[in-house]
Amino acid sequence: MNPRALVSLSFAVVALAAIPGSASAAIQVANAKSLSAVQGEQVDHQRIVTFDDAGACAAANYTVTIAWGDGSTSGGSVVKALKASPALCTYDAEGSHRYDSAGSFDVTATICHAAECVTTPVAGTATVKANDAVRVDAKPEDTPAAAPAAPPAAAPQVQPAQLTVQPTTPTLTVLGPVRRSQLSARGLRVRLGAAGAAHRLTARLLDTATGRTLGHTTVTVQAASASTAATLRLRFSARTIRHLHAQHRYGIMLAGHGLPSLAATFRLR
Repeated sequence: MNPRALVSLSFAVVALAAIPGSASAAIQVANAKSLSAVQGEQVDHQRIVTFDDAGACAAANYTVTIAWGDGSTSGGSVVKALKASPALCTYDAEGSHRYDSAGSFDVTATICHAAECVTTPVAGTATVKANDAVRVDAKPEDTPAAAPAAPPAAAPQVQPAQLTVQPTTPTLTVLGPVRRSQLSARGLRVRLGAAGAAHRLTARLLDTATGRTLGHTTVTVQAASASTAATLRLRFSARTIRHLHAQHRYGIMLAGHGLPSLAATFRLR
């Protein structure tokens, strides 16, 4: 081949590779950022990753998916776009999450633009401190069994109404999974263990992250005996339900005459 032609061809290849937005361009993703959190408390607007891409800044063209390391994922947001050079834009992405358990978790992010997706090469570490104030949901298996009544010393002289049986501790469990459509149509289903006699109870719906009361309702419990479990439907207003967020954790607190305050939590699917 003519040497001059070879030199011209090589120059053309190099020039084509340098053109922004050509087929060789790709999203350049940095390592995921580390973060600190407290068990049971929401981490909001946490910066997770920085990435670069060729061309004009266009944050709306990218989707971000964050894997939090505890088995859950959520969508992130591109919150910053800065023109790094005439042919390059730098972006920052963030997300919000709450860890239900303490420990260390690997956090990664995947950035997608059209058909191209790139994941952070190195995961960040979420260090989650234990929170002694986090309440553990009441579970039926945690309820101690009622101790058998001691036989009366003189059975013929003791009337049945005088026999004393150790009461069973009341429990509250949310029957799930809980979805917004279910709340609107049929209410929130809960099981009240050891309901006792009839009670008129007040139920409050709480945001566990802030402790704020979001709504309340009343319900009457009819139980045949102290050890009977009752399934209740708690119905909240449509306005209250509209303000609930998917994947957020909420709490239910029941209180009434003759019944200690009971609480349980659930995550809205």
